[in-house]
Amino acid sequence: MTSRSPEAFFWSLFAAGSVVAALLMPIIILVFGILAPLEWQWFTTAASYTGVKDLLDPLLIRVIAGFILAMVTIHAVHRIRHLAIDLHLPVPPIVVAGIAYGCALLVTGLAVLCLALI
Repeated sequence: MTSRSPEAFFWSLFAAGSVVAALLMPIIILVFGILAPLEWQWFTTAASYTGVKDLLDPLLIRVIAGFILAMVTIHAVHRIRHLAIDLHLPVPPIVVAGIAYGCALLVTGLAVLCLALI
């Protein structure tokens, strides 16, 4: 019996993160990078601290935001991990994976903590 690699699980998280990033990042850039600085009334109010706080007030929205941040973070570190392997860094791949996914877990935990404290 051969041992199974957890690689398929991480590739599925990578794919989910890329879909979330591809769908949401243009919207975030449009609202916070273009429409809010142009001082359109609704977008200026929505991009303010109180607007974001009101948006994140329901618990379900906080959970969804934490999930989205986790998926995008896992996507980013999975890319960085494979970049490090492709660059032939003199570090064993398992160490690179541990550092990468440990950092993803740390960033996700900090983001969820911030969402909980809002």
